[in-house]
Amino acid sequence: MFRPTPAVLGAFRATSRVAFNKPAFQPHFGSVNSQYALKWVPSLFFWGATGGMFVTIAMSGVPLFKTDVLLKTPVASFFEDKTPDCDKPF
Repeated sequence: MFRPTPAVLGAFRATSRVAFNKPAFQPHFGSVNSQYALKWVPSLFFWGATGGMFVTIAMSGVPLFKTDVLLKTPVASFFEDKTPDCDKPF
């Protein structure tokens, strides 16, 4: 006759030795939770920085943008135009 081993008997116990995980509330907004949102942070940071650099380069020729943004930003102070007025086409 077939006699089960202790390992087989332990697998079919009514109460296992493994602790049961208690369900915990995870905050969410719709189907978006914190773990899902954290996956997008690197991509959003990259595209935001790239978009900001593109706008800065594209608008660097506009005088209002130069005086209001570039000259007041310590890092971008090298955008100051030192060309004499007689050499400017406008």
